[in-house]
Amino acid sequence: MMAIMNADWAIANAKIWTGHSERPWATGMRIQDGSIASVEASSGDADGIDLAGRFVTPGLIDAHLHFLMGGESLQTLDLSDVSSPDEFRKRVLVEHESLEPDRWLVATGWSENRWDPPIVPDSSWLSGCGDRPVVCWRMDMHSALVNDVVMDLLDLPDDETLLAEGGHVVRDIHGKPTGLLQEAAAWHHLNPRIPELPEHIRAKAIETATSHCLSLGITAVRTMEYKRDLLGLFLDHHCESPGIRMSAVVLDRTLPLDLEWTEQMPRDDWFRITGCKSFLDGTLGSRTARLLSPYADDPGNCGSCMEHLLEDRLDEWVEQVVSLGFAPVMHAIGDAAVLAAIEAIQDLPDNCRATIEHAEVMTPRIVEALSERPDLRLSVQPLHRADDAVYAAVALGPERTGSLLPMATVSGLGVRLAFGSDWPIVSVDPIAGMAAAITAKDVEGKPFHQEEAIGVEEALRGYTVLAAEAAGLDHVGVLEPGRKADFVVWDRNPFDVDWSHERPSIVATVVDGRLAFGNLPAEEHSS
Repeated sequence: MMAIMNADWAIANAKIWTGHSERPWATGMRIQDGSIASVEASSGDADGIDLAGRFVTPGLIDAHLHFLMGGESLQTLDLSDVSSPDEFRKRVLVEHESLEPDRWLVATGWSENRWDPPIVPDSSWLSGCGDRPVVCWRMDMHSALVNDVVMDLLDLPDDETLLAEGGHVVRDIHGKPTGLLQEAAAWHHLNPRIPELPEHIRAKAIETATSHCLSLGITAVRTMEYKRDLLGLFLDHHCESPGIRMSAVVLDRTLPLDLEWTEQMPRDDWFRITGCKSFLDGTLGSRTARLLSPYADDPGNCGSCMEHLLEDRLDEWVEQVVSLGFAPVMHAIGDAAVLAAIEAIQDLPDNCRATIEHAEVMTPRIVEALSERPDLRLSVQPLHRADDAVYAAVALGPERTGSLLPMATVSGLGVRLAFGSDWPIVSVDPIAGMAAAITAKDVEGKPFHQEEAIGVEEALRGYTVLAAEAAGLDHVGVLEPGRKADFVVWDRNPFDVDWSHERPSIVATVVDGRLAFGNLPAEEHSS
């Protein structure tokens, strides 16, 4: 495909959805020096590579993921498809037997909701690993199962102190730790003790993640990362030879904020730091998302407030983030946390690009609050809805299941829904995310409040136009003159697909006017 390696080339005879609100359709497009020079509404005078009617959209954008962690997950034990306790034990044992003697075993992805009955694992499941330290993160990364070897290494405070920090050690009926650490117990006490993978493996993780995303049509991401990785791995291994566009959100959040180091990082068409993140609560699966009313299966538990919200310093954090020129990005899953997030950012101007991440439980009180501020941005994950729908009735009770990410209701208010994955918590595949949004089915394929399903065009906007806006990437997301030439070619028209029974796929990914994945027709057309 020499034609698309040139500075000036074009596509013709295509069905192009541009994402532009006033000019959504075109048939041809000319690219010059990596940018879009023109978009043709009709094919009468078009020339270039003949796409033979193939469907084209802007490159897909994931508005919320963990890029380095996702790349590392492709190189470590993945338990996301484990369907029984016995299989869990066997997979961990096989991994143990394959590792060097001095290496920690780290796994991710398990969920007790994938086996029946949904028994929560304990450290006895890891007993076959001997004296090797073992850490198995739950799919939400808010709980971790560790073996006795790791528990002996940790200097955990007493339960009361840990609770004040927003953490919890799960104990059995005799008061003995089960090996399950939740929230701050896992983040602040366990995570710092886990040895990092060797740098060459972590650098490979960035390369692997880039290739994986490009193969799925993802041309840009908004990723949640720590200072140490942004200044190290990303500066050395991504910014020097980027293959995918990246908007980074800083996870370091201790007040007062130290962000002077961000001036060392590039800010260009490929990479920029755009926001800072705070965690207001936990997750539904771990029963730590903060709710206005207790969990149906745990009547004494409304979940947990975290960090700045717990310390009553959320407004202070927001003020500091905005004063430093960054966007406040807030993890809020339960309705109490979402309400706190709305109140914290409701008076900010739109150009601050503040976002509420996840916003999974939106009860009528939240819908009412959003109706008064429909210009807010939510960054949500359709695959989380599909996953959590499986146990929503148990956790929330039948009367609240309809409040689990009610996409159609919230979108109907005018609220902007940027779509992402939260990879590696769930699959990064945006077409799987679109399917979840369009069909409103759970991960088992069962209908779940299908009145909240959205249309194909709205799903596309969530993964292009609105994701670009949320990520502060205004040079992509729409196919129009002046923006960068990032687009994907589909194997079929997604508007013509019965998403309940089939899914389209990406056959080519173009970034900055160059083919990054797949193939385009070799045939040239000239009028």
